[in-house]
Amino acid sequence: MKRILLASLLLIGTAQAAETKLTGAAMQTILYDKILYAKDTEQIFQKSGVTFYSTGGNQSQGNWKIDGEQYCSQWPPNQAWTCYGMTQDGNKITFISKSGERTEMSVVK
Repeated sequence: MKRILLASLLLIGTAQAAETKLTGAAMQTILYDKILYAKDTEQIFQKSGVTFYSTGGNQSQGNWKIDGEQYCSQWPPNQAWTCYGMTQDGNKITFISKSGERTEMSVVK
């Protein structure tokens, strides 16, 4: 009986800890007026589409938007937009570039 209970608890824990691909609407909800954190890094996403990225005492200002099923950002003076897929696992948000590079941050606000 204890083995069955333990196996059930492990399955429940595994199901709850799954990384989920986000839709554009979910991305909007997660980022809209929120702050995401990573080690020594903070990114603020304002409703207006402005984003602030701070790391190591330096801050830059850019723009963000949701385009279909992707999060996109643009950082002046570069005029090009770069887009990413996003996944969520609890409070952990992962941005995934077209090349597969992953950047993990946590939702706080």
